[in-house]
Amino acid sequence: MFSQIKALVDLVKTGATEYSKHKKESERSESVLEMLRVYFLIKDCVEDGEELVSESEPNPVEVISRLSPDMALLKLEKWDRKIRRQGLRLYRLSGDLLGQDHISVVNPELQDKLADVVGYKMNRTVTLHGIGAALFFKEMFPIENTAEEKARYISIMAGEEGDNLNMERIRSEIEDLKQALVEFRSVVDKFVSPDEILRLAKVARQETRFEESA
Repeated sequence: MFSQIKALVDLVKTGATEYSKHKKESERSESVLEMLRVYFLIKDCVEDGEELVSESEPNPVEVISRLSPDMALLKLEKWDRKIRRQGLRLYRLSGDLLGQDHISVVNPELQDKLADVVGYKMNRTVTLHGIGAALFFKEMFPIENTAEEKARYISIMAGEEGDNLNMERIRSEIEDLKQALVEFRSVVDKFVSPDEILRLAKVARQETRFEESA
């Protein structure tokens, strides 16, 4: 998940930079709001995702199996809330990214590249679309999973085909994504005035926050 999102951030940053050359500041507010929504969705994905893999390394199923039944239940309930939020974010993120008309107007090929990175056309589960679909399906159609099945969703989120988490790879991907987010935000912040950025960021934050109960 983390490497796929990082590729998306790089593409959107490129499109945003090209867009800024063609528009006046007064015309950028709605586009900046869209980009800030994407920023906060990704930021939350990274934070919750990092916490999930850190708590469950190197194998979520084995971590749960070593806990007492009561502790396992509490841990799974916590993980389950975060996993469901991740599914909602990824679903929203895919729609927001592919719906950014300002990018496609300036660079029509970029929209196709975004779709390729999301992985709609790939018949594999280890794509952003495949991961998001699995987590979103879990949210929309909850079923009674076993403890092992619930724990396994963390591996799915991390893009693993098995239960083990490749923590060296995952940590590297997370750090790369964090740096990409910093660069993306620095680009977006230049598009409008500081006061306007603060106003738009507040709106974007409210529109992308999934409550703890979600």
